Amino acid sequence: MNLGQVYTKRIVADYMVGLFTLKGKAKMLDPCFGHGVFINSVLENTEFLIDGVEIDEKSFSLFENPNTRRCSLKNCDFFDIEDMYDGIIMNPPYVRQEELNALQPLGVSKQKLQTSCGLMTISSKANLYMYFFLRSILLLRDGGELIAIFPNSWTNTPVGKQFYEQICHYGCITDFINIEGEAFEGSPMVDVCILKFVRGESGNTKYKQMTICPTGVLSIASLNKPGENKTTGLVELQTVAKVRRGITTGFNKLFVNPTLFTRDHLVEILSSPKNIKGYSTNHCKLDTMLAIKDGDVLNEDETNYLENCSSVILKEGKPQTLKSMIEKGQPWYYITLPETAQIIFSYIVRSNLKFVLNEGRCNVRDNFYMISSSHNQYLLLALLNNYHVFRQLELCGKSYGKGVLKLQTYDISDIKIPHPTALSKEDTDRLIKLSEDLVATSNEGKIEAISDILNTYYGVEDAKDKFLELKSKRLTKYE
Repeated sequence: MNLGQVYTKRIVADYMVGLFTLKGKAKMLDPCFGHGVFINSVLENTEFLIDGVEIDEKSFSLFENPNTRRCSLKNCDFFDIEDMYDGIIMNPPYVRQEELNALQPLGVSKQKLQTSCGLMTISSKANLYMYFFLRSILLLRDGGELIAIFPNSWTNTPVGKQFYEQICHYGCITDFINIEGEAFEGSPMVDVCILKFVRGESGNTKYKQMTICPTGVLSIASLNKPGENKTTGLVELQTVAKVRRGITTGFNKLFVNPTLFTRDHLVEILSSPKNIKGYSTNHCKLDTMLAIKDGDVLNEDETNYLENCSSVILKEGKPQTLKSMIEKGQPWYYITLPETAQIIFSYIVRSNLKFVLNEGRCNVRDNFYMISSSHNQYLLLALLNNYHVFRQLELCGKSYGKGVLKLQTYDISDIKIPHPTALSKEDTDRLIKLSEDLVATSNEGKIEAISDILNTYYGVEDAKDKFLELKSKRLTKYE
């Protein structure tokens, strides 16, 4: 059973405890104390009283209460706790929504989690740490403080946006600390943040950067001045380009490379990133796809082919969507071809992150993203093919097993780039030239040169090193 447990380093726990502004013998809670690092830090650095809750019997039995006068321990489900607290500190478990019902032997289910969060609106795709955070808010007294460390991937997802909206109904995130370095014991590969929330508070969020050096030393830097947006000078890609998935057929076995003698309604399509050489779709290997639209007249070859295919679908009972349309007598084989895009990007990558110029204006399958813009295509390609963007992709992508990285539409849409009109004329010309050279030669040294030009706009000098470090952690974990 996956309990989603990772353990916070003591130096990070001490920093988090230091974020509390509560006084005296404030009543505290650690709802998932694990090895007890927060309990020990609270007892050694404050006068607070603290309750520790742990559902895992093994972890509970291994931790010996260091101060029974100030600390009370309970082996139970946090979501059964009803007491109110002045402060809560936690490293909540990370369990994906698909695995939540597997916790039922412990009395935990998705229905119970949703019920425990009262009237809050919670997506069915919420991960367990989100339920921990939202339930904790309900256990805080007015003015109470909640400090938590957990993955920061939620900041780039629709589920995360809903999560943030619910948080803001009850108070304010006063501090958002992004972490670089290993915050957990055993160095699990996960990008995390620390949030401080104050119930009933309002105001601006202070953004900070924590760097954990290999020597165990912490350094903290402010990312913004009061009232200043933390991404000043940068915009999301979706503000200058449209990002969408390629063509979904619903049944590639039928539509791609069909066994037809006629070519009346066949179009060429790029099916796989493996068929691309370099940074252009020119000279790539293309497949054919059957693309019939409403109003097209079918020839005898196509009619026979589609009748045979519909019989197979009905017999096999899948794909369910097409089966249902066939049973209802609906035209199940129509495909609408979208306008081709300037740039494409594979949504699943392993070693080679790259945006490709769609010089051939190919149709592409839904394992690609299509990126279109009114701006110069070579300039946009440069603003995407650089280590500043690659680093962002490493941070927001989701593990797909064996070191593979999966990127959603919103991950690409939310990439931060300099607005093309904010670039100097000199930088614009240089970026276009480097991008043209990259397409012509596939020389990846051009990517480093592009990144160097963009250093000023991102305020970062070592994007390549940071990207390679993240990439190495992702890949070596599965070697």
